[in-house]
Amino acid sequence: MFGAVAGLCLATAAIAQQGGGFSLGQSVERAIGADLVLRSVDEERLFRDSEFGQRVQADIDAASRALEAENARLLSELTAREEELTGLRDSLPPDEFRAQADAFDQRAERIRQDQAQKLSRFAQFEESERRRFFARSGVILQQVLEDEGAQILIAARAVIIGVPEMDMTGAAIAAIDAEIGDGGAPPFPLTLP
Repeated sequence: MFGAVAGLCLATAAIAQQGGGFSLGQSVERAIGADLVLRSVDEERLFRDSEFGQRVQADIDAASRALEAENARLLSELTAREEELTGLRDSLPPDEFRAQADAFDQRAERIRQDQAQKLSRFAQFEESERRRFFARSGVILQQVLEDEGAQILIAARAVIIGVPEMDMTGAAIAAIDAEIGDGGAPPFPLTLP
């Protein structure tokens, strides 16, 4: 391992001495694409901070609160039924008690599955709305890129080092909000429980 690192260091030093165009600790001159201007955008922030993304989050929050309330109500019902069955255990014939206990277990499992499906719809809804947002934003991002005098747009997470002026997320959010706002009613709304 140390041999490989030493070899890499020697090779880097040799390239620098040969005029390979760069060396560690020195500036790199603009050569290729000197006229190209790059801009970056933070895709997560673009969605999250847009009116569209905020509407999606508000829809999910409202549905989540409704689901939590429904879960609390169902838990209360199941707890009451479980206590009732516990009280009946000694007074019912074993066959009848077993039948009621099995029916209770089946109901509880059905409720658990139904609630898990409702919860998974939140992620499906968000993903569907993200796709719709980015599909509608492409033309707007292209226009903002042109307005910025840039030719290439890259994801902010791909930037290792950059100047803050390279990020056009704020301008993109403003343009998207002006053009599509909150996106209107989703084609597949998140149904509340």
